Amino acid sequence: MLVDAELQGLDNQLGTYMQTSRQNYATQEKLLQDFQELIENYRQLKSDYEEEKESREKYKKLARGQERNPFALVLIDGDSYIFKDQHIKGGADGGVTAAQKLSNSIKELLQSTLYNDADQCRIMVRVYANLAGLSKTLSRAGLIGHESRSLAPFTASFNRSQDLFDFVDAGDKKDGADFKIREMFRLFADNSQCKHIFFAGCHDVGYLSMLTPYRGKSDRVTLLKAASFHQEFENLNLPIRELPSCFRSTPLNDALNSISLPTKGKLDMKTLPYTPKPKVCKFYPKGMCKYGSDCVNEHIDKSQRTLLRNFGKSSPSTDSDDTNSIGRFRLTELPSVVLPLKRPLAEGLIPINKDGDRLECICEKPSGDAWNTYKKRMSLHKVCNKRHLAGHCDDIDCKFDHSDLEPSSLAVLRFIMKQTPCPRGSACRQADCYAGHVCQKDGCRGGHECRFKPCKHIQYLDFKVTDWIEPDDSSTTEKSDLDIFSLHGDEGYEDSTPHSPVQEPLTEDILLRY
Repeated sequence: MLVDAELQGLDNQLGTYMQTSRQNYATQEKLLQDFQELIENYRQLKSDYEEEKESREKYKKLARGQERNPFALVLIDGDSYIFKDQHIKGGADGGVTAAQKLSNSIKELLQSTLYNDADQCRIMVRVYANLAGLSKTLSRAGLIGHESRSLAPFTASFNRSQDLFDFVDAGDKKDGADFKIREMFRLFADNSQCKHIFFAGCHDVGYLSMLTPYRGKSDRVTLLKAASFHQEFENLNLPIRELPSCFRSTPLNDALNSISLPTKGKLDMKTLPYTPKPKVCKFYPKGMCKYGSDCVNEHIDKSQRTLLRNFGKSSPSTDSDDTNSIGRFRLTELPSVVLPLKRPLAEGLIPINKDGDRLECICEKPSGDAWNTYKKRMSLHKVCNKRHLAGHCDDIDCKFDHSDLEPSSLAVLRFIMKQTPCPRGSACRQADCYAGHVCQKDGCRGGHECRFKPCKHIQYLDFKVTDWIEPDDSSTTEKSDLDIFSLHGDEGYEDSTPHSPVQEPLTEDILLRY
């Protein structure tokens, strides 16, 4: 039997074991709780990792897409950065040349900026200008014609020559071009696809606030220098480059110093130098030009040559009604000078003046040989005007000749019809109308020898073209006015209405006075 001391020792051991067991249980419980918490944290961490991984993949795809089409942006304030004179004078061909020169120059600059990446970079050009105002300024400098928006052929060809080249009309508001350029710069300045910006607007210190955040970032922005360059742009610590093959190196104002324009009243063309085309077609006066209206040289007949020789030699009096000499009229009072020679690039447009009256393109008088050819053809069979001039004739019983007409005879027929007033008058908007809408005879004031009313002459009607509009044939009826008043050959009107006066036939003697 155990003694008391042994029993006490066993009791102490049991108590120690029970205490140890309770501690081990508490430790196990704590371990199980920590393990459970660790599993929950792991699951949350795994979920966050999956979301982050998905976001990174999307970013990588986006970054790869942006790197796929890198480009360089060229921003040009076209009101002050003027292309070279030979480009402007070249018209449509000059627009193509200017675009090509600009493209080549920017590619050379990219080679020194992006090095190996330059070949992968496309070039985007945005030129913003007040097209009407710029046309007027260039016209005063003698670089283009005096028609409204006469720079349009140049800009249209500039746009077509390169896919990403745009010459944009910013309107006639004071800050129209500035606003466009600022917004374009802000849009692409931090765009990863846009690798570099060439800025051509260093004539205006108003752009400094826009460029200041990019001070010293030569890998991002390059300044282009032209005729007008403000010295404050040098403080931006940005590279400055010139494009001598593209832009004028001297201000355009230098070309205007010798030209004084009246500020009020009617514009007198004596204040502007006459600037003919580089070459004059020597075959046209002889009636031997085979290219017709598509000839690249200028067509000037004998009467126009006399006009230019007499201009300035005779007294420019226009108050006397008995003036018979063309040389005594101002150039602004001669339809052959004021009316446009050709239509714009978009075919079918109709010229109108500021009042909405329909005007004409100059219809040049045919040569004597062309008249002889026409008379021989008419002696055989009279031709159908609608077929040859409008391009179609819907009369299945038409008694006039539809066979092909010689180009010279067609020119005579067109000239004859342009001396025949259109019954619809100034409101005519028919695309294929081949009648006349204004009197094109230089020096004519209206009278018994002129078929046009006095109100259709340049002394009473504004002959300056202010817009080219789309034709509107919606008002054309099944039987138009020109079907009723139809002139065939040189015999005058064939009038189907019983009470219309018979007009004087348009004979060669009458037409030669034009």
